Amino acid sequence: MKYEIKETTPTKKKVEIEVSAEDFTNYYNRALKEISADAEVPGFRKGKVPENMVEKRATKEGILSEAAEIAINESWAEFLRESEEEIISQPEVEITKIAKDDPLVFTAEFEVLPQVELPKFDSIKVEKKEPEVSDGEVEDTIKWIQQSRAKYSEKMSGAEEGDLVEFTFSCLSIENDPEKQDRIVLGKGHYIEGLEEAIKGMKRGEEKDFETPNPNKKEDKVKIHIKIDSVKKMELPEINDNFVKGLGFNTVEELKKDIREEIKKDKENAELQRMREEAIRQLIEKSKGIETPEILVKREQDFMLNNIKERCLSELKIPFEEYLKQVKKTEEEINQELEKTAQERVKGFLVLHQIVKDEKINVTEEEVTQKLEEMLNQYPNKEEIKKTMDEAQVRLYIEDELKREKAFKLLGC
Repeated sequence: MKYEIKETTPTKKKVEIEVSAEDFTNYYNRALKEISADAEVPGFRKGKVPENMVEKRATKEGILSEAAEIAINESWAEFLRESEEEIISQPEVEITKIAKDDPLVFTAEFEVLPQVELPKFDSIKVEKKEPEVSDGEVEDTIKWIQQSRAKYSEKMSGAEEGDLVEFTFSCLSIENDPEKQDRIVLGKGHYIEGLEEAIKGMKRGEEKDFETPNPNKKEDKVKIHIKIDSVKKMELPEINDNFVKGLGFNTVEELKKDIREEIKKDKENAELQRMREEAIRQLIEKSKGIETPEILVKREQDFMLNNIKERCLSELKIPFEEYLKQVKKTEEEINQELEKTAQERVKGFLVLHQIVKDEKINVTEEEVTQKLEEMLNQYPNKEEIKKTMDEAQVRLYIEDELKREKAFKLLGC
């Protein structure tokens, strides 16, 4: 097999592959044998028809087509093994020469990862901000713990600040908008503007309509109908040493110290993420030759669109079609809006990938195994997960993540 590669664009290449006449004759004979195995001719049992008879009865084009398919599949697999191309798409194949006892010639066009010219790493400047934890943040967490362990008692009087209110609502401005259920603690704020003010003073079973700004067009108003399902008084437990023992701590101060450390850890992780995003932004800005392959952008768009669809069901509790009505957009318009973000994400992947290539970053089997064990140890049913997971795929994912971690370390984050 001979081949010649040509670049058509920075993200596309075309290879011309020639299968020798001798090899193509072998593929032709294999195709004839496979066709003979399925041939049905009166007077012969299936699979026992002589090949010369099959060749006379079958169309020449049919046998050549079958032979070409076998030859192309095996030649492409051989090309993938031999070449160092980073191919990211299925090939678009075109046969340019085909005849019995002659070489087979075909072209295959495919998308590749582009070569990116990176800036010097010392040109990437990202300042680290040391996270601070305020006493107020610690107190807010303690209040959350109180509320999560609060006791509730039904009340028949009107809802007041601090009460837990369960309600059913729907948007009257949307035709056939389905009823949805929610619950809030009055005084904690809510995603629907004006909702708390409308609920205050309402009793169980009462209904009301109120208007709120349209989230997509603030000058317009939409009408919401609410019905109060229950009003409950919240009784918070006292935070003392006795209470915190039930949380695994000996004293309130010990709990506060642990909370402070956890908040700091979260802030450190958030700061690390910010630094990495800034480093990627600078890399993209200072790199040369960043061409984004269409197939990767499309994959990223699809991924983000599917996330929106899943969030509609899991968080908003509405079908995606209903969400489109509320935002007054089509799926195509949403997809177009996602394109710029998808482009930036793909560029971020490309610059990190180039660092891994240029710096010859590798990870060992031991590193992958250790990370895999760390991941599995987070689950109580570790052994059950091991039985059901695709370990080979998980290990590949971990390997990529570890390489990315080492690339970021080279950037100082």
